[in-house]
Amino acid sequence: MNESKASRFDFDLLADSYDNWYAGRRGAMYDRLEKKLIVDFLPAKAEGKKLLEVGCGTGHWSRFFREYGFEVTGLDTSERMINAALQKNIVNVSFLIADGHLLPFANDSFDLTAAITTLEFVRDTEAVLREMIRCTRKPGRILLGVLNGLSKANRQRQRQDSPKSPYAAARLFSPVELKEFLEPFGQVEITVGGFVPAQSWLIPFAPLVDPIARIFGGQKGAFIAAVLKL
Repeated sequence: MNESKASRFDFDLLADSYDNWYAGRRGAMYDRLEKKLIVDFLPAKAEGKKLLEVGCGTGHWSRFFREYGFEVTGLDTSERMINAALQKNIVNVSFLIADGHLLPFANDSFDLTAAITTLEFVRDTEAVLREMIRCTRKPGRILLGVLNGLSKANRQRQRQDSPKSPYAAARLFSPVELKEFLEPFGQVEITVGGFVPAQSWLIPFAPLVDPIARIFGGQKGAFIAAVLKL
């Protein structure tokens, strides 16, 4: 399956500018909050464990997983994204061009398989999930980060961004939709966060707002973190 068929969006178009999002105040804050959610679903010890990241893009999350202690393999269908990742020279992380619909690994090759903001953009979500499960040792974990379809910010981006933007092409999940999709495959835990104020001057207060919104059952944060226990 070539990239045009594997992905809802041609991420080659964003390879040179993708990391700019994390350099800005808003993007950096989202990144901080999202990583806090993901850490809650990671094992206490990662040394010696192998992690596969499907849809690794420029290696932003690959670096994070490596720093946590995993041996990381990252893959993406976008050649330019993989080239950008390789240019970062992240020690002990390997990158390759491959399609999540047909992973080039034997069964049970990894201790944990992750996909961060990837499922929204693949053509066949269930096929990719089944491949991730196949390549993960049992008992094991599938770790997901997904853009929340209930988030006002995400919905606005879908409506307002150019038709050629990734948001316009994305299939967004709500927390309930994601849980229902995953439940046939194992035990599911989901948490919602990424409550970053729309007003720029309030962004520094997001670390205080986010846990309060989560405690009181807020389901409209921008980011859903989920773990599927196999």
